[in-house]
Formats: sequence, structure tokens, C-alpha cells
Amino acid sequence: MTPSGIITLTTDFGVADIYVGVMKGVILSINPQARIIDLTHDIAPQDFKGAGFALAAAYSYFPAGTVHVAVIDPGVGTSRRALLIQTYSHFFVGPDNGLFSFVLHSRDVQQVIELSNPAYFLPLQSTTFHGRDVFAPVAAHLSKGVPAGRMGRPVSDPVIASVAEPRFVDQRTLQGEVIHLDRFGNIITNIHKDVLDRFAQGDNFTVTIRKKKATRLVKNYAAGRDNELFCIIGSTGLLEVSMNKKSAAEYIGAQPGDGIILQKQS
Repeated sequence: MTPSGIITLTTDFGVADIYVGVMKGVILSINPQARIIDLTHDIAPQDFKGAGFALAAAYSYFPAGTVHVAVIDPGVGTSRRALLIQTYSHFFVGPDNGLFSFVLHSRDVQQVIELSNPAYFLPLQSTTFHGRDVFAPVAAHLSKGVPAGRMGRPVSDPVIASVAEPRFVDQRTLQGEVIHLDRFGNIITNIHKDVLDRFAQGDNFTVTIRKKKATRLVKNYAAGRDNELFCIIGSTGLLEVSMNKKSAAEYIGAQPGDGIILQKQS
């Protein structure tokens, strides 16, 4: 795979501290021509599932050969492994803690490498900042065309977190799960438009979350009525429960992992 020279960064570091800037400095010291994209640094602390959702929603919009670095790493300094995953079109670099489950569930994986070759790390590695000492330099070397196989040894047992799938309870009931709350308070579920179409087949349906109900599917947020809880297909192709100019998540008290029930209306 020819590297694109682009490196994306996804972390739970925020932007108040120096951590993100230091990672960029390491990358540019190794590859001054690298183009670095901040995907997000506002992942909730230790929320590797939230980071996985962000990456899954975004990575395909980048050119082939892009290196995606993700650092949500509560196990830094322990025996947890550092990984490089090469697919047919992208590289993913970060901790082996389930963060990359979305890509490991796919059929696009070519190889999974445990990062074990210190020649591609900083000379000194701390036990608290592998984003700087391991992941950033590895990403920089990849962006220069260093083959993934030189970075370490292949592994066959990366950590793969369970991924909740929608479940058809019966012909009139579909069960799903909340997987993300965005900053606007939209409640994003694991039900893709294709699954919803197969379930609803043109019929109206009701969505229930924490005893609150949404009964309309609208095409845009502005179509929502005042104080109405409604459904919409968001930009990721997933079913969302939303409110117009208000936070549906706050109104409901929703959290990732909450169950949702869709029932066809009589």
C-alpha cells in the first residue's frame, strides 16, 4: 500500500494540555512532510468504544494509505500490547484494548502486528505516554513508506470487544442499543438504515428509550416540532433519536449501552 502521507489523531487528551502538540512534534520530526488531521481529542476519558465509533464513522473518508492513530489507553505501561493493523486501504495504530474492534470485525484486515521493534520508537519510552513514545513515531515511519512488517511480529489474538447487533425479536419488534451521544445530544443507535428499512417495510413505528417514546421519522432536524422527540437517519446512516434545538440525551437521561425497542404501530 502506498502511504498517503496523512496521519489522523483520535485521543481522549483534550486540548488544554501539551499531549496532542507533542505527538505532532514527534511525527513532524520524523516526517516533516506529514499532513496531520485532528479527528477528535474530545473522546470521554477511557472511552475506547466511543473512540471506536468515531473512527468507524470517519476513516473511510480519507485517502487510501492514511495512518489512523488512536490513543485511548488506560492500560498504558502495563502488559497490554501496542498494535498496528493493516487493512487493504488503511493503517491503524494504537493500544490493544478493543479500540479497533470495528476494523477487526471486518474482512479487510491484511495483518495485525504487535509493535515490538524499538528501532521505530523514541529512544526512551515512558510508562505513561505511549502516544508520544511509540504510536506517533510508528505512524510517522509508516507515512514515509516503512513496511508494516518491520515494526514487529504478527499476532492472531488481538482484543476484540463485543459489538452489539440489532435483534429481530419478532415481525413487529426490533431491539437495538445506544452506541453514542454527540455534543448536540443526539442519541445514535446501532440500527442502520438498511436494517430499519427491512424491519419497517414502509410501516410506522415507535421507538422507546428509558420509557420515552418517539413516533415520527423525519428527514432533517428542523422538521422536528417544539419539544418533540423524533427519529432521524443521521449522516452515519444510523438511526438517531433527537430533538429540535434541544438535547434528546439530556431529556431522556440516555447513556451508551441503553437498550432501545422499535415496535411497529398497529
